[in-house]
Amino acid sequence: MIIVLKRDRKEVLEDVRSRLMAGGFQYNVLEGVKYTVIPVLGDLTASDISRFRSIDGVDKVLRISSPYYMVTKEYRPRTIVDLGDGVRIGDDFRFIAGPCSVESEESFDRIAAFLSSLGIKLLRGGTYKMRSSPYSFQGLGDEGLRILSSVARRYGMKSVSEIVDLRSLDLFLEHVDIIQVGARNMYNFTLLRELGKSGKPLLIKRAPSARIEDFLLSVEYVLLEGNENVILCERGSISFDDASRNAVNMAAIPMLKDLSHLPVLLDPSHGVGVARYIPAVSEAAVLLGADGLMVEIHFDPSNALSDGFQSLNFSQFSRMLEKIRKIQNCLNSTCC
Repeated sequence: MIIVLKRDRKEVLEDVRSRLMAGGFQYNVLEGVKYTVIPVLGDLTASDISRFRSIDGVDKVLRISSPYYMVTKEYRPRTIVDLGDGVRIGDDFRFIAGPCSVESEESFDRIAAFLSSLGIKLLRGGTYKMRSSPYSFQGLGDEGLRILSSVARRYGMKSVSEIVDLRSLDLFLEHVDIIQVGARNMYNFTLLRELGKSGKPLLIKRAPSARIEDFLLSVEYVLLEGNENVILCERGSISFDDASRNAVNMAAIPMLKDLSHLPVLLDPSHGVGVARYIPAVSEAAVLLGADGLMVEIHFDPSNALSDGFQSLNFSQFSRMLEKIRKIQNCLNSTCC
């Protein structure tokens, strides 16, 4: 980091020097005409640099290195999340698909059977739903988790569902293969720490108002607790434009791939929020290097209990899957 002081504050310089020495930092003092500049070297992960900003006479504090470490490629070049049975995220393009909510065992079985017939190995289903309105469908809770687990096993699929409360952690550890941390809980650091201790594979979504730095700092909480089986998921940001549900930041895909060693997925369903535009955005994600997609589908979206407007029907999903596989084949071919 670099600390900038006003030139005429000698007592401030001595205060800063004593704090840096106490923290074990190396530093130089460069005195200019109007300002004194102090470049600092050391392990900033063990120190809150904002405390230097609070010193009267410090003009600014500039961080040069990233505020996170374990999520970066400096820590590890690449992470592959291995779920067993040949299902790996990070070395091959993967679909996570299913309805917004588990509505009943019969309807969920119908969706799982369709996805399984297409070779999809990751089955999503909401069981505890964080809804903006208290009058909206809140999910089946514990029963939904049991249905998700039972149906996924029936078709040899891996299950994915969102946790909303630490009180249900034991049930998620028992019934779910990938625990999803939704956008609203990206800042729930208590939950993230406990999930980090669990060692369970996690899919963490970026909050709609979070910067990429905020996102990676939240994920750092998990890795610091020893859990490196983490998948990043971009799902769009809040926008002034109501033509789509969110503004899909497609640039976030290559940025996250560049900054982090963790797999990166796109959730176009929540990002776009309009079913007919989801295939085009999904195809773009493949070209941008995403490791997979998380897509909501339903056999009858108009009668889905939640988020039907952003769910693909079976025909739409089949056409999108066929086109994406053609794009992948082209990308993997030497003739293209």
